[in-house]
Amino acid sequence: MPIDPALRHWIAVFKKSSNWDDQLDLQLLQKLWPVLVGRNLAGATTVVAIQGSRVVVNVPDLIWRKQLVKMRPQLLARMNEPWPTPWITDIAFTYEN
Repeated sequence: MPIDPALRHWIAVFKKSSNWDDQLDLQLLQKLWPVLVGRNLAGATTVVAIQGSRVVVNVPDLIWRKQLVKMRPQLLARMNEPWPTPWITDIAFTYEN
């Protein structure tokens, strides 16, 4: 489902605020994660950090990681939808043994 243009507008307005920071980018991405990638994928994965223009996503295991690496271009496109200017350029997939 595409992001509502009104939501994109308000994100752009708030992002220009001097109070906006990387932590707010992370919190917004975490809240929008189920909308961006779907409930099933969001239920199995977690956005855990933003490091510059890289988003870190925790996955259940190596099989998930391998599959999601193949989906990286689509996931990057979806992750950048809420922002007026795309800024996420990479995704790191992590898992705990």
